[in-house]
Amino acid sequence: MEATRRDAPPAEPGARTASGEPDERALGLRRQYYKERGADAVPKSSKVPQTRLLAPGMPPSAANVTLDDCRDEDFAYADGGFVIDHYNFCQVTLWDVKVTVCSFSLPLLGCVRRKTLGTASFRRATLGVGWDGSMDSPQTPDPTYSQVSFVTALDQISTTLAGDAIVVEVTLDCNAEQGALCRSHPFERGAKKTVAEWKDGVGTFNRFFSDPADGVGRDKLSWYNFTNRQVVSPMGAGDEDSDEWEGNGYRCDEASYLRGGRGCVFDHVEELFPVSLATTTNYHAAAQHIFEAFHAPDTTFPRTPGKDVAGNLNSSNPRPLSRLYEPYDTTIYNANRRTAVATCQAQWPGYAANGDDCDEYPMAATYQGASQANGHYSAKALNLNQNRSLGATMLVWFTGQRVLHEDHFWVVLTVPDGGGGQGGGSGLPDTAPTVSAGPDVRAYEGTPGTLRGAARDIEGDLSLHWTYEVIDSAKPGMSCTFGNATSAATRITCNDEGTVRATLTADDGVNPPVSDSATVTVVNAPPQLTLEGPEPWQSFRAGTPVDVRAPFTDAGALDTHTCRITWDDGQIADFGAENRTCDQRHTFPHAGMYTITVTVTDDGGASDSATTMVVVYDPDAGFDNADGKFDSPTGAWTQQPAVAAPMDFHLTAKYYNQTAPTGAAGAYLANTNLRFRTTTDTLEWLVVTPDGKVAAKGTGTVDGKPGYGFVYYGYDQPGGDKFRMVLWPLSSGPYPQNTIEYDNRASAGYDIDVAEPQPITNGEVRIHPPVTR
Repeated sequence: MEATRRDAPPAEPGARTASGEPDERALGLRRQYYKERGADAVPKSSKVPQTRLLAPGMPPSAANVTLDDCRDEDFAYADGGFVIDHYNFCQVTLWDVKVTVCSFSLPLLGCVRRKTLGTASFRRATLGVGWDGSMDSPQTPDPTYSQVSFVTALDQISTTLAGDAIVVEVTLDCNAEQGALCRSHPFERGAKKTVAEWKDGVGTFNRFFSDPADGVGRDKLSWYNFTNRQVVSPMGAGDEDSDEWEGNGYRCDEASYLRGGRGCVFDHVEELFPVSLATTTNYHAAAQHIFEAFHAPDTTFPRTPGKDVAGNLNSSNPRPLSRLYEPYDTTIYNANRRTAVATCQAQWPGYAANGDDCDEYPMAATYQGASQANGHYSAKALNLNQNRSLGATMLVWFTGQRVLHEDHFWVVLTVPDGGGGQGGGSGLPDTAPTVSAGPDVRAYEGTPGTLRGAARDIEGDLSLHWTYEVIDSAKPGMSCTFGNATSAATRITCNDEGTVRATLTADDGVNPPVSDSATVTVVNAPPQLTLEGPEPWQSFRAGTPVDVRAPFTDAGALDTHTCRITWDDGQIADFGAENRTCDQRHTFPHAGMYTITVTVTDDGGASDSATTMVVVYDPDAGFDNADGKFDSPTGAWTQQPAVAAPMDFHLTAKYYNQTAPTGAAGAYLANTNLRFRTTTDTLEWLVVTPDGKVAAKGTGTVDGKPGYGFVYYGYDQPGGDKFRMVLWPLSSGPYPQNTIEYDNRASAGYDIDVAEPQPITNGEVRIHPPVTR
């Protein structure tokens, strides 16, 4: 079984930062999300989230975000998922599954060849939901606990296996930091279901609980990380694939100054505080002051050269704001107010007598306020009610979005549809659009890489267009395509390895177009080889041709390939691939067991290999008669591994102008009921090599019960004769694989040259030369 994420980039994901600190990669995603979506980046319930139950037994949602919303969100496909806001987390992964069983294994190497039974693909989506003390808490183990909830479901399921015979187990694991304890709900720990059951659309749930007593500091903070776990297996016999990949993190608190007095939220995010520029709001004057501080700072007071205020995502030097909860730091808060008021009094003497108030940006309730800004702030006398209305709105937003003391956030200026909402336009000058091509991208050739571009124009719609330029390529002809060249977030697919500059251009029809570029590094993808023939343990008569059938695929459309086949008889074939195959014919002149290895290598040095073993017999090579004893070691008999006792063995085998030999085999382990014997005509082949080795395969009974296979190995060489015996149930396959009944050399391979038979203590292994006819 092989389950692979087809949306995963070749680069390893970034590391998470220390407890309580936002993950910089997550923050970068959040900023890109805002730049692309603008006002739409702020959830409708961001100001005052409302409690809602998705369905009976499902977790409470703070912002009415659903699994379908997650699936439709491009940013949810990022490594580590995407935190929409404190109360909502989304992660979506795409999976391709190759359902296999081991068709050829070696004791030391394990499985070296697998047979594909079928394929499957699906999309896994996880929605995480935060919580606070004002929300419902069904079936909580302890009413004092806080919680966070997840729902996971699979869709876009397809499979080539009859009856959808694949089982997928999904769950999440939680790990606490700094001494806290992550508690799982006893009945909500994920699910293990068949693909047919997943198709019903019903997801599975995970809920984790936090005891506020585990928290540290004034707000009783505790931090947790969660990871995704998935096990895919076929129904019945077959390989199992287990995958684990990172999720994200969350934080729990017992902050009395936030809604509900306690809660858990996804803290790897910097929240967006939305401020509308509509003239109908009761804080319009304060909103326009922020606009001036953002877009015309040289007109604001104080007159600081190069003024660049914090909290503006579109700044040339963007820095977030940090909340200051006044009771926790009255010194800085009061200093911020004194500094701002001094500026207002210097510019507008007597403003208070006119019913105005001194507004400041950044706000006094931040650590970037006037006293800390080194002149990079703005103070302005404006209507008292308008100023305090915005302050009250921000306090409600802090409380509802669970923004703690020292949490980072940004201010987002929004313009209603039509430019001014219900009361007319905003009366603001047209500003140039902002554009970002997003972070640099790594992708395999032939596989889409995600460009997380973003563009925003505060006044309205933009025309967007992606272009690319090949900077460096391994060979001529490299080209790329975009999934949607007019979408800020899109996918780029290139047909060969190299480096590409992808450029996103935004045009608002008023200002000059603006562009930004990201570097796309395209990595060589290794070819994928399938060894279709010969089958493992397939037998051939010496002197007859053996055909290797080895097609391969390669995502690199321009790649060229070479093939190498090691025949295990001293011969190696090196040749150029044709039509993406490594097919070759070979003839073995002597009897033996030959381990054939096929390797395909592309022009970038990446390769893939597959191995099979064939049996070559020669009826004219001689015959065998072996009788004797060896000391059976502990572990050899899997039914009673502690047993060590003498083993009697017998093998006679000879070809009489037939394709199968005639003879008999038997064995008896002293003082046990392990008795093996063949019945009439149950030998399949006999191999006698020129260097004094013999092997025979067939079927027989163990303690009178049929359904067992055997392979005997013997060495008739100077230094003492040797013997090895392998028994296995035929229900596990036509040749020995993972289920073994008996093997006195279990660590050795099955190829006769590496079988390592055991020295015998009595009797002999006698190879007779061929009879001249």
